[in-house]
Amino acid sequence: MGLAIWLAKRLGWRRLQFLLWPIAVYFFVCHAAARRASRVYLSRILRKRAGHRQVVRHFHTFAQAVLDRLFFLMAPQTMPAVRCSGRDAFLRIMEQGQGCLLLGAHIGSFEALRALGRDHAITLKMLMYRSNLGGATQVLEALDPSYQNTIIPIGQPETMLQVAESLQQGHVIGILGDRSPDTGRTVTVPFLGKDIFLPEGPYRLALATGVPILLLCATRGRDGAYEVRFEPFNVPYPTSRKDRPQFVQDAAERYARWMQEQCAKAPFSWFNFYDYWKELP
Repeated sequence: MGLAIWLAKRLGWRRLQFLLWPIAVYFFVCHAAARRASRVYLSRILRKRAGHRQVVRHFHTFAQAVLDRLFFLMAPQTMPAVRCSGRDAFLRIMEQGQGCLLLGAHIGSFEALRALGRDHAITLKMLMYRSNLGGATQVLEALDPSYQNTIIPIGQPETMLQVAESLQQGHVIGILGDRSPDTGRTVTVPFLGKDIFLPEGPYRLALATGVPILLLCATRGRDGAYEVRFEPFNVPYPTSRKDRPQFVQDAAERYARWMQEQCAKAPFSWFNFYDYWKELP
């Protein structure tokens, strides 16, 4: 990542893209676990056994998203335009001043949404496990010191207080709901033909705050522009405490269906390179 930033500052976004294919091939050759996981996922979404070319393309799409992420932070004026669908529903919620939860997945790039938020003077904060961020995010924080202020760490004593204060100020809280930490608090739902475990945290948070939920995805088009898509969640909140477990289950199933729809639209833009269905040796 450090080398990528050094090259990015000297070569620019367009020139650096030519290095992405060699990088993708390198990881295809050297990262066997990610290669196997990619093939399993692609075979499910494409409904046929994925070959080497599809797996390399999957790695390349991820590399492109990481490169774009650098420039969204470092030089957003050089990036292609960000298109948006469903913006009206999002802006209506923002006009109410109560904030909202944006529920996304590891599909495409959340940085495209940050660019959209800057255009509308909207503050976006991401709720995530800081221990899982890795070296790449540390490099990004060094690139943009304000980046750290946009993250609310999960599992800290002050986490819920930070979330509540942000929502009271009309901010947006972003959550990626397709990875479950090893806490046991999960929901079992079907996804691409087999059950998976999704975290119940996003839906418990929605119950605790009572703010609206919107589904969010931002994927890269053939012309390089990102398409940000907002979609209503459409799972009504329960009216009694005894109905909360059913809401969590219904909400997780709704999310899994939405995620499958987004993967069908952009099959190479889903970036979970590990044994997602827990079926590999």
